[in-house]
Amino acid sequence: MSGTRTQLERTLGLKEALTIGVGTMIGAGIFVLPGPAAALAGPAAVVAFVAAGGIAVLTALSASELATAMPASGGPYHFINQGLGPIFGSIAGLGNWLGLAFATAFYAIGFGNYVAPLVSGIGIGILPPLGVSAIPISAAQLSGLVAAAVFIGVNYLSTKGTGDLQNIIVIVLVGILSLFILLGATQADIATLRPIFPEGVESIFPAIALVFVSYLGFAQVATVAGEIKHPGTNLPQAMVGGVFFVMIIYAVSMVILLGVVERPVIAGSGTAIADSAAVVFGAFGGGVIGVGLLTFGGLLATASSANASVLSASRINYAMGRDGLMDARLSVIHDRFDTPYRSILLTGGLILLLIIVGEVNSLARAGSVLHLLVYGLLNVSLIVFRESNTGDYDPGFTVPFYPVLPALGAIASFGLIGFMQLSEILLATGVVAGGAIWYVLYVRHRVVDTSALAVYRGAVPLEIEVEVEFDFDTPSKRTEEVAEDD
Repeated sequence: MSGTRTQLERTLGLKEALTIGVGTMIGAGIFVLPGPAAALAGPAAVVAFVAAGGIAVLTALSASELATAMPASGGPYHFINQGLGPIFGSIAGLGNWLGLAFATAFYAIGFGNYVAPLVSGIGIGILPPLGVSAIPISAAQLSGLVAAAVFIGVNYLSTKGTGDLQNIIVIVLVGILSLFILLGATQADIATLRPIFPEGVESIFPAIALVFVSYLGFAQVATVAGEIKHPGTNLPQAMVGGVFFVMIIYAVSMVILLGVVERPVIAGSGTAIADSAAVVFGAFGGGVIGVGLLTFGGLLATASSANASVLSASRINYAMGRDGLMDARLSVIHDRFDTPYRSILLTGGLILLLIIVGEVNSLARAGSVLHLLVYGLLNVSLIVFRESNTGDYDPGFTVPFYPVLPALGAIASFGLIGFMQLSEILLATGVVAGGAIWYVLYVRHRVVDTSALAVYRGAVPLEIEVEVEFDFDTPSKRTEEVAEDD
């Protein structure tokens, strides 16, 4: 039974918020992308993960301030819409939604990459390459389709269930990776990391652009801000703390990985960390156990990323429907499950389509470029809010060293797009054009621009409330004093 309620309940605490972010970031980032990153940049892949994390930290700081000022579901899209107006809100909403859909499809196929060898390895062959019309579907894609369908169902039924599932997955993942790091540290040969830039310093930029998708999790927290308890403190801790935690895990894991396995062995592999487990655990007589443990970790990690991204992606068009930038029916909440079920179904359908037609590295780059576009606009939005001095902007957390850090975040985000492949740059350009066209054809006549940018330009009068107290007793007292003098 579904009704017309459009307000979500606050059911997620700090633990759930942190694990939604960490669970997304700690997934495909370390279990799928080390091989492709090493193929691009060699040992400098370690630097690429750290640099991508640095850009994410800059944006996480801005997102934390904006989220504590506007703790409503929708995340970066919502902040940009309120800061820069509905035309940029349309661009950001489309970019954020598509970016999360591309990323979710990437995570799902990454999950399939870990499932497919297990199936073929035991000789059952229940997931052979299939042909649907002219589109071949691999075992990895079919596995990803099944996994994505499960997570779409989980998110349809309950947000709370999503938080509980993320808690379990993240605890197990951190344990597995900690064991990998501890055992690998006794064997890693740091000399293998030299020279650090075998392909030249310029090779690091495409690698940063590729692995940036690994850090999208902090923004996933902002997209469910309207469902987080005590957002003034929980949001900054979950976003900024989550990025730093995951950045350390990535950097150390990459050093161990490149220190125990030669680059040609893992370059391009979609399961590089599991491939290296035979060496790391083999020194202790547990090679088979290690491979099994890291493979299990890869399954959990990619599943965690996909699960959290389905949650966040569906909240984008939910928020756009709520704000009038899309059909309002997308913002209707299910009476029984307390979820934006129509938004989830629409988002889920797009994700399943992308899994069928997509390729894992292309999906990762597409997710990265669209989020870089959105994050650049997000940092600009914070500057506009600060400079416009709107009376209702009162964040519970403020970015230090303003305006340097948000300006650097915007420059780094927009600048990194230039190092993407031409197809990804064209995708970002198409989203900008598509969002602008959607604004002209649909949004412009339905929504009034009351953004901070409109206030700054003087298009919207700034409303200031002034309280004036009148002491009505004063005249009578003065009359009594005059009478006494007489």
